[in-house]
Amino acid sequence: MNGRSEGELQGLLLIDKPRNMTSHDVVARLRRLAGQKKIGHTGTLDPQATGLLAVLLGPATRLAPYLTEMRKTYQGRLELGLVTDTDDAAGRVLNRHPGPWPTESEVRRALLSGEGEIDQVPPAFSAVQVAGRRAYRAALAGAPLELRPRRVTAFRLELIRYEPPALDFIATVSSGYYIRALARDLGRGLGLGGGALTELRRTAVGPWTLDQAWTLEEAAAWTCDMWRARLRPAAEALPHWPTLVLAKPGLAGHFSQGRRLPAAGSAGRYKIMDDQGRLLGLGQIENGAVRESAATQPREPFLRPLRVFPVS
Repeated sequence: MNGRSEGELQGLLLIDKPRNMTSHDVVARLRRLAGQKKIGHTGTLDPQATGLLAVLLGPATRLAPYLTEMRKTYQGRLELGLVTDTDDAAGRVLNRHPGPWPTESEVRRALLSGEGEIDQVPPAFSAVQVAGRRAYRAALAGAPLELRPRRVTAFRLELIRYEPPALDFIATVSSGYYIRALARDLGRGLGLGGGALTELRRTAVGPWTLDQAWTLEEAAAWTCDMWRARLRPAAEALPHWPTLVLAKPGLAGHFSQGRRLPAAGSAGRYKIMDDQGRLLGLGQIENGAVRESAATQPREPFLRPLRVFPVS
């Protein structure tokens, strides 16, 4: 299928990433299948991980920074007491605890204690940057960086099955949360020196679930019409954002030109639509600054464009 021959594709595509492929590999495969270059993913999955990958095509790629903010749900397995340099089973084994192992109730309590906001140190092998250097590159060179803790949130950490030293779990977490770090820190907290992730499958991103995703094998058989039918509109990519319709003549054009507009509504971020239901972009209503010449007369709220999309 050649997407360019039928016009540029745009929208959201949900893909079930297979094992032993990077997220970049998936995007590269989709570029070849769709016949267009402008494709990007949101929320990287490690090569050994599988599951839901949200992919954006065409102008919708401009939404990527905002989709990464969504919470994500995983099903996984980890091994307590297994210490590796990558905090997963793909890394070099540094130590393996001989036991004895904590009880199921102790493991469950330790998991629950990790719910809520925490300061989490990313794995040494991660894409985190320090002074422009990627952590994983420094670690590969034998000089791992000193990584600072980052504030992240675990909304749900649930024990599913415990067969020492392995345990199965479900985790719903915020953007920036590393499940490999959960495995590492859980084992440390239980006095086992650490832990390592052995299996991981992403089952949800925001409101989307794995049963809504397509495989790469399925996508390889699509015609152009099938591609268009399976793409979700760009406006659906941020379902948790409220919508602001610019129905007054001229306003949609002014917004598309990047102009600030007078606004009525609560401060915050919005999906901006025209009266024909087309996504114009993303905007933010801000309270006006106080006039320097008349401190008692604040300016009216205004709509500031954050992202502007071409409208055909």
